[in-house]
Amino acid sequence: MREVVVTGIGVILPNCDSREVLWEQLRTGSSQLELEHDEVFPDGVCAIGRVRDFDPAKYFEELPERFYRGYHRELQLYLAAFLRARDDARLDLGRLSPERIGIFDGSARTMFQFWYDRIRAEDPSDPDTRYSRRDLMTGLPGQAVGIAASLFKIMGPTYTFSGSCAAGAIALGHAYREIALGEIDVAFAGGHEASLVRPMFMMYSDANLLSLERTDAKRAVRPYAGYSTNAFGEGAVLMVLESAEHAAARGAPALARVLGYKSGNNGYHPTTVDVAGVRPTEIMKSLIGSAGLEPDAIDVVAGHGNAVQLSDVSEENYMRLVFGKRSSEVPLISTKPIYGHLLGASSALNAAAVALMVAHDCVIPTINFDVKKLKRAANHQPNTCEDRPVHHGVAMSYGMGGYNAALLIGKAA
Repeated sequence: MREVVVTGIGVILPNCDSREVLWEQLRTGSSQLELEHDEVFPDGVCAIGRVRDFDPAKYFEELPERFYRGYHRELQLYLAAFLRARDDARLDLGRLSPERIGIFDGSARTMFQFWYDRIRAEDPSDPDTRYSRRDLMTGLPGQAVGIAASLFKIMGPTYTFSGSCAAGAIALGHAYREIALGEIDVAFAGGHEASLVRPMFMMYSDANLLSLERTDAKRAVRPYAGYSTNAFGEGAVLMVLESAEHAAARGAPALARVLGYKSGNNGYHPTTVDVAGVRPTEIMKSLIGSAGLEPDAIDVVAGHGNAVQLSDVSEENYMRLVFGKRSSEVPLISTKPIYGHLLGASSALNAAAVALMVAHDCVIPTINFDVKKLKRAANHQPNTCEDRPVHHGVAMSYGMGGYNAALLIGKAA
């Protein structure tokens, strides 16, 4: 098995389009959520993590305008993050073997907004609203990777994984395996999501899974104590993974190493989590053990942390089962108060956050945490970051449908 390293991170998120800004917002706990007032929300107002004022021309200078102007905004967000990741890794794709590069994407509701908007615009009496071959191409779920491969002449494996909120982690895990096994040398992997439309808010509101915060958007998500439930965001998070040998040969510094990936289903109920945390515990212990480590080697866990009580309790339970008395020493943090719940991209954001914490020896905070509600056997790094050695971290994700996916990330050699 070959060693796999992270050499670049590309993001398009609310008020964030670089690795440097991403780290600053995570480190300082700077929430990018804002209140929106619109009749599309169940009661007219909602906290949202929306990418505003997105201009594709800023990111696609090297491409003819006709190549991207006709693409739906979701595809543009993904492609912009792809280019940011490429440039952050200092990759010259023209100098690499195209069949040795792969693209792995994860999305919970890919093209959901496209088809919602398209169907609403349908008018049988207006020939201009008829479906066309462009809808056939750009509206195909999973087409983001196909378009990226076409634009940048990539000929290796391309996949889109739909594993609910764990989709981004699943994509990263499969990219890791393909590189570790020697099938490819370079992978663009992560997740994207852009589905902030009326049906989303109606469904989650009906399930009592939408935050009721209507005064301060930045406090809309309060995990592990406040149980506020979700506020949603959008964007794309991609990481460049390479074999360590390939990265060294081109002189690329590694941000971190990917040391393992495990996934599994609860096998219980499609919408209910394993509240006791038993199945996630098995997955995390297997992940750590397969890398030849003990739980004592883990310095931080980026959890699902969606502020839904059953999920949050499940995570605190697996922390106790995996780490025992150390559960009060190992921070279980959440990134969702910063950008909102990114659905399929949220688990990719967790992986990027762990890679950056390892690279910077700093544990980012779980903001909006009421320290008076901290459980004795828990540690959520409340409200402020802490500079401390971070040698190994786990990015853990849950997904509706019983999904669990975990990535183990360590310090670059």
